[in-house]
Amino acid sequence: MLNDAQFDQLKKEYAKLNTECMDFKTMDEFVFDTIYENLENYNEGELLEEIKDMHGDDVLTDLINNLAPIK
Repeated sequence: MLNDAQFDQLKKEYAKLNTECMDFKTMDEFVFDTIYENLENYNEGELLEEIKDMHGDDVLTDLINNLAPIK
């Protein structure tokens, strides 16, 4: 059986192997899906704050202005 350190190292090596085997399109899709899944746990206020912190008020405003109108 593996100890905790070995198990952690095995997970890291396996993750590295998987990323090395991905082409750009697959990696892009994986990154998008992972980020989107993480955002599923955000409420509106948390998402707005995250966007402002990471990209600034102007980007937040642009993103909101580009949303489809409410029907």
